[in-house]
Amino acid sequence: MRLLFLVSLYLLINSPAWAQERVRNIRLRVLDSTQLEIRYDLVNARPGDSVYFDVRSRQRGLLTVLPQFVRGDIGTRITAGSDRRIVWNALANGYALNEEIQAVVRIKTSPIRESSPLANAPAPRPDAVTAPAPTTPTGAAPSSEQPSQSNTEQPSQDRPGQERPGHRPRQDRYAGPAWALLSAVAPGVGNIFVQWPKPKLGLRPLITIGCYGLAAYGIIERQKSRDNFAIYEQQKNAQAGEPYYALANDHHHRYYVATRVAIAVAATDVVLTLLRGLRNSQLKKEARRIRSFSAYPGLQAGQPTAGIRYSF
Repeated sequence: MRLLFLVSLYLLINSPAWAQERVRNIRLRVLDSTQLEIRYDLVNARPGDSVYFDVRSRQRGLLTVLPQFVRGDIGTRITAGSDRRIVWNALANGYALNEEIQAVVRIKTSPIRESSPLANAPAPRPDAVTAPAPTTPTGAAPSSEQPSQSNTEQPSQDRPGQERPGHRPRQDRYAGPAWALLSAVAPGVGNIFVQWPKPKLGLRPLITIGCYGLAAYGIIERQKSRDNFAIYEQQKNAQAGEPYYALANDHHHRYYVATRVAIAVAATDVVLTLLRGLRNSQLKKEARRIRSFSAYPGLQAGQPTAGIRYSF
């Protein structure tokens, strides 16, 4: 009994070390200030394994990596070996490489299904092995390598950057300056659609409510000002009409302030939406120009390879 307890304790202590040996030696490098290259060593590959990665920014947290901007040794059927390579076109994905980021390479293991009478039995819980790359500014490669770390958490859904069989990449949506026209009609709404890579609601609807609310309040105050001024004109002398004149003047002042604040907020929103849309269009043009032709070396199954991509 004591021997069984010691063996179980030994396996429990050394199980994280086994998980760490799946992926190690993660390196980051920036290519042409637009693409992020991730290299790693895959120590052991099993049937059904799927390789994917996460990118986390120190300022913005977890970044959304779209599959259509990722190429290299990612997904399923990746053989074990050293110097595996993943390239992520961050600029085309909507991120400028001007901050510190960390990349984490993950392995998702799926059980192999076999046609047998026990096929309907519950499958064992798949494990996931992660290996984070050292945090480094995206302008330079890391100066030293750090050992990989283990994480036994299993993601409940497919992660960004993991290509699924039969999955068609979605078309890029429009996030250009034309959304400023919508902001001119409904302040705050157009700014929602120029956020990249996906629209962000946030507190922007409050801008629409605030602008229309101030405009409605100003119209009401203007009508009150006219009504009180009309009563003032009906008075027989200036002393009797003085309170109505002061009240009309107060309502007019409120109308003036409310409408001007609404106009200023709406104009600011239109300008910010226009600038953000122009920036998105510039990033997309630059990404298309870079993606039109690219050449990169690689290593597949221990053999050096070279890839050339041209589009028009």
